Amino acid sequence: MSLEPRDAVAADLPAILSLYNEAIPSLMATADLVPQSADARAAWFDRRDRTRRPVLVLEEAGEVVAWGSFSDFKERAAYAPTAEISIYVTAKAAGRGLGRRMLDALLARTPACGIDRVLAICFVHNEPSLRLFRSRGFVEWGRLPGACDMKGTRRDILILGWSR
Repeated sequence: MSLEPRDAVAADLPAILSLYNEAIPSLMATADLVPQSADARAAWFDRRDRTRRPVLVLEEAGEVVAWGSFSDFKERAAYAPTAEISIYVTAKAAGRGLGRRMLDALLARTPACGIDRVLAICFVHNEPSLRLFRSRGFVEWGRLPGACDMKGTRRDILILGWSR
Protein backbone atom coordinates (compact mmCIF):
# COMPACT_ATOMS: atom_id res chain seq x y z
CA MET A 1 0.00 0.00 0.00
CA SER A 2 1.57 3.28 -1.07
CA LEU A 3 -0.78 5.91 0.30
CA GLU A 4 0.77 9.32 0.53
CA PRO A 5 -0.92 12.24 2.25
CA ARG A 6 -1.66 15.22 0.03
CA ASP A 7 -2.71 18.80 0.64
CA ALA A 8 -6.41 19.11 1.31
CA VAL A 9 -8.61 21.15 -1.01
CA ALA A 10 -12.05 22.62 -0.42
CA ALA A 11 -13.66 19.57 -2.02
CA ASP A 12 -12.24 17.46 0.85
CA LEU A 13 -14.11 19.42 3.52
CA PRO A 14 -17.19 17.14 3.67
CA ALA A 15 -14.93 14.14 4.30
CA ILE A 16 -12.81 16.05 6.85
CA LEU A 17 -15.98 17.12 8.64
CA SER A 18 -17.38 13.60 8.58
CA LEU A 19 -14.20 12.12 10.08
CA TYR A 20 -14.08 14.80 12.76
CA ASN A 21 -17.73 14.36 13.68
CA GLU A 22 -17.28 10.57 13.71
CA ALA A 23 -14.74 11.01 16.52
CA ILE A 24 -16.98 13.09 18.81
CA PRO A 25 -19.20 10.34 20.29
CA SER A 26 -16.19 8.27 21.39
CA LEU A 27 -15.09 11.05 23.78
CA MET A 28 -11.50 10.05 22.95
CA ALA A 29 -10.09 12.44 20.36
CA THR A 30 -11.74 15.84 20.73
CA ALA A 31 -13.25 17.98 23.46
CA ASP A 32 -16.14 18.94 21.16
CA LEU A 33 -19.32 17.36 22.46
CA VAL A 34 -21.64 18.14 19.54
CA PRO A 35 -21.02 17.73 15.81
CA GLN A 36 -19.47 20.62 13.94
CA SER A 37 -21.32 22.26 11.09
CA ALA A 38 -20.16 22.46 7.50
CA ASP A 39 -20.04 26.26 7.83
CA ALA A 40 -17.77 26.07 10.88
CA ARG A 41 -15.40 23.65 9.14
CA ALA A 42 -15.34 25.79 5.98
CA ALA A 43 -14.46 28.87 8.06
CA TRP A 44 -11.69 26.89 9.81
CA PHE A 45 -10.27 25.92 6.41
CA ASP A 46 -10.64 29.32 4.75
CA ARG A 47 -9.07 31.43 7.51
CA ARG A 48 -5.86 29.43 7.83
CA ASP A 49 -2.54 30.04 6.11
CA ARG A 50 -2.07 26.54 4.68
CA THR A 51 1.56 27.21 3.71
CA ARG A 52 2.41 27.59 7.43
CA ARG A 53 -0.34 25.40 8.87
CA PRO A 54 -1.16 22.73 6.28
CA VAL A 55 -4.13 20.39 6.22
CA LEU A 56 -3.38 16.99 4.70
CA VAL A 57 -5.67 14.15 3.68
CA LEU A 58 -5.00 10.52 2.94
CA GLU A 59 -7.20 8.72 0.41
CA GLU A 60 -7.85 5.05 -0.12
CA ALA A 61 -9.84 3.95 -3.17
CA GLY A 62 -10.90 7.56 -3.74
CA GLU A 63 -12.19 8.04 -0.18
CA VAL A 64 -10.57 10.26 2.46
CA VAL A 65 -9.76 7.91 5.36
CA ALA A 66 -7.51 10.21 7.40
CA TRP A 67 -6.64 13.85 7.76
CA GLY A 68 -4.20 15.87 9.81
CA SER A 69 -3.24 19.47 10.34
CA PHE A 70 -1.10 21.95 12.17
CA SER A 71 -2.77 24.83 14.00
CA ASP A 72 -1.33 27.83 15.76
CA PHE A 73 -0.60 27.03 19.40
CA LYS A 74 -1.30 30.68 20.18
CA GLU A 75 -1.93 33.54 17.78
CA ARG A 76 0.74 35.88 19.18
CA ALA A 77 3.72 36.25 16.83
CA ALA A 78 6.35 34.92 19.23
CA TYR A 79 4.59 31.54 19.31
CA ALA A 80 4.93 31.07 15.52
CA PRO A 81 7.60 28.30 15.73
CA THR A 82 5.24 26.16 17.85
CA ALA A 83 2.21 24.39 16.39
CA GLU A 84 -0.46 22.02 17.63
CA ILE A 85 -0.99 18.85 15.61
CA SER A 86 -4.28 17.03 15.00
CA ILE A 87 -4.76 13.66 13.31
CA TYR A 88 -8.02 11.82 12.64
CA VAL A 89 -8.44 8.38 11.09
CA THR A 90 -11.81 6.86 10.27
CA ALA A 91 -12.73 4.01 12.62
CA LYS A 92 -12.96 1.54 9.75
CA ALA A 93 -9.29 2.19 8.86
CA ALA A 94 -7.89 2.36 12.41
CA GLY A 95 -4.91 0.22 13.33
CA ARG A 96 -3.43 0.08 9.82
CA GLY A 97 -0.67 2.66 10.22
CA LEU A 98 -2.51 5.55 8.55
CA GLY A 99 -2.12 7.82 11.59
CA ARG A 100 1.62 7.12 11.59
CA ARG A 101 1.82 7.88 7.88
CA MET A 102 -0.03 11.17 8.45
CA LEU A 103 2.15 12.09 11.44
CA ASP A 104 5.33 11.41 9.47
CA ALA A 105 4.09 13.54 6.55
CA LEU A 106 3.25 16.45 8.83
CA LEU A 107 6.54 16.27 10.75
CA ALA A 108 8.42 16.22 7.44
CA ARG A 109 6.85 19.59 6.63
CA THR A 110 7.93 21.34 9.83
CA PRO A 111 11.02 23.02 8.32
CA ALA A 112 9.05 24.51 5.42
CA CYS A 113 6.34 25.68 7.84
CA GLY A 114 8.82 27.37 10.18
CA ILE A 115 7.86 24.97 12.98
CA ASP A 116 10.44 23.61 15.41
CA ARG A 117 8.13 22.58 18.28
CA VAL A 118 4.96 20.49 17.92
CA LEU A 119 2.37 19.92 20.62
CA ALA A 120 -0.04 16.99 20.68
CA ILE A 121 -2.82 17.49 23.20
CA CYS A 122 -4.28 14.09 24.10
CA PHE A 123 -6.68 12.68 26.65
CA VAL A 124 -4.85 10.39 29.08
CA HIS A 125 -7.31 7.59 28.23
CA ASN A 126 -6.58 7.82 24.47
CA GLU A 127 -3.88 5.14 24.46
CA PRO A 128 -3.74 4.72 20.65
CA SER A 129 -2.90 8.42 20.19
CA LEU A 130 -0.39 8.40 23.02
CA ARG A 131 1.35 5.36 21.48
CA LEU A 132 1.36 7.00 18.04
CA PHE A 133 2.96 10.23 19.20
CA ARG A 134 5.42 8.54 21.52
CA SER A 135 6.51 6.28 18.65
CA ARG A 136 7.81 9.39 16.89
CA GLY A 137 9.67 10.87 19.85
CA PHE A 138 6.96 12.97 21.51
CA VAL A 139 7.43 13.18 25.28
CA GLU A 140 5.25 14.51 28.07
CA TRP A 141 5.60 18.26 28.48
CA GLY A 142 2.62 18.78 30.75
CA ARG A 143 -0.50 17.38 32.34
CA LEU A 144 -3.77 19.17 33.01
CA PRO A 145 -5.71 17.18 35.62
CA GLY A 146 -9.48 17.15 35.08
CA ALA A 147 -9.23 19.79 32.36
CA CYS A 148 -12.24 18.51 30.40
CA ASP A 149 -15.76 17.70 31.49
CA MET A 150 -16.75 14.95 29.08
CA LYS A 151 -20.49 14.65 29.74
CA GLY A 152 -20.06 14.45 33.50
CA THR A 153 -16.70 12.66 33.57
CA ARG A 154 -13.61 14.75 34.18
CA ARG A 155 -10.68 13.81 31.93
CA ASP A 156 -6.99 14.61 32.24
CA ILE A 157 -5.09 16.01 29.29
CA LEU A 158 -1.49 15.26 28.42
CA ILE A 159 0.53 17.72 26.42
CA LEU A 160 3.11 15.80 24.44
CA GLY A 161 5.88 17.70 22.74
CA TRP A 162 8.33 17.14 19.93
CA SER A 163 11.16 19.39 18.83
CA ARG A 164 13.29 19.42 15.73
